[in-house]
Amino acid sequence: MTTDKEAANGQPVSKVTVEKDRRGHYFFALTYRGVTYPVKGPFASSLQAAVAGQAALKGLEAQASGRKP
Repeated sequence: MTTDKEAANGQPVSKVTVEKDRRGHYFFALTYRGVTYPVKGPFASSLQAAVAGQAALKGLEAQASGRKP
């Protein structure tokens, strides 16, 4: 997740948003460096969606840090 320092420094915001549809299924939307990725799901609970979203965000962060010289 993003910190207040990142937002204050003008860096793009990275976050995971969990939403529930009319049928009771949960989905997550991922925003990384200001880019919103397609919604993923469905999940049975909001906790499962949040954990999957955080794992996806950590994967993107690890991938980006691996490219730096």
